[in-house]
Amino acid sequence: MPVDFEQRRDALVGVIYDAVLDPSLWSAALEGIADITHSAAALIHGYRVDREMYTFHELGRIDPECKRRHELFHVTNPWMRSSRFPAGRMVHSDDLIGLSQLKRTAFYDDVLRPQDLAHGLIVNVVSRPEFQVSLNVERSEKSGPFSERDAAILNSLLPHLRRASELRLRMLDYREAAQAERDALDALSTGIITFDAGQRVLFANSAARTRAVELSLQLRAGCDPSGPPAVVNAIRALLADTVGSGAVGTCRLPRPNGGDIGITVTPVQGRAFDHPSHHTTASPVAIALLVDISRNGEAASALLAARHGLTAAELRVANTLAQTGGMRAAAAKLGVSANTLKSHTKRIYAKIGIRGHAELVQSVAQIAQTLDPSV
Repeated sequence: MPVDFEQRRDALVGVIYDAVLDPSLWSAALEGIADITHSAAALIHGYRVDREMYTFHELGRIDPECKRRHELFHVTNPWMRSSRFPAGRMVHSDDLIGLSQLKRTAFYDDVLRPQDLAHGLIVNVVSRPEFQVSLNVERSEKSGPFSERDAAILNSLLPHLRRASELRLRMLDYREAAQAERDALDALSTGIITFDAGQRVLFANSAARTRAVELSLQLRAGCDPSGPPAVVNAIRALLADTVGSGAVGTCRLPRPNGGDIGITVTPVQGRAFDHPSHHTTASPVAIALLVDISRNGEAASALLAARHGLTAAELRVANTLAQTGGMRAAAAKLGVSANTLKSHTKRIYAKIGIRGHAELVQSVAQIAQTLDPSV
């Protein structure tokens, strides 16, 4: 192939990989794919087979309104028959359904004809039992069906499209796992705030935000805590002492409407809260636990988790174990099987360095005693 074509293709490959980190570049990448294959438009979509729904749908020169129609009709889209073919197999739309028959479908009337599209070249970039990523390049009836040369050009891009798609799917998996971690932290009744070395808030779970409102305290990611000077100064002093000495600090913060919020600050030693979904700009150096004084047991469990690097799921298990009479009761409360709970507890006990349920209860109780400043 000519040198200028190779240069265009190499530049296009670079855009494809850049689009993994910046999804807004997919339009440019798809327009480049359309141009290099002598097409009018291109699209790439990832969809879950079991749910019959799109996870992502990127378009190059596809009308936005036709995108909406495409999503509406994707189940009955006759070109979707290509999904049964293995990854890497180029499928001509005319082999799936003849143009004369295609013209009698709602898909053609509502999606293709308004854009003057009639022929497609389709390839499953990634094909898993539960998930597929497919690429379509499309052209007008006047341009005619795709040639073998067009298919060869698209095939030369396929390894890069596959790697870029796999990377994108992996990032989506990470985001789902991160969201699950965030949901687990938000389910706790103990307020959890992480701070960076500059005493800026990195992450605050739902309970922490609720406690903060009770203290007229504002917690915004990437910013210093703000609110009543007495409250802010108490938090700053605890953070400074904890980071400087490596020791746990605690105090009571009075609520305007009565009652106290206990705050405990400890250095972060494990990686339980070092998750990119929570901290995108810096690493946490300290964690603050906010809890009603009457709920010190839950705060103690959270502190135990921070000290020994328990995950959010392990923290929930440890907290439940500490509040129940044994494994059977804890399994019932958590809604898991005894075997699942046993697997969790083995990891928890190994991380903390204890031998069983009784020692866990004792450890939590000892920490709880230190959380109340009046003790």
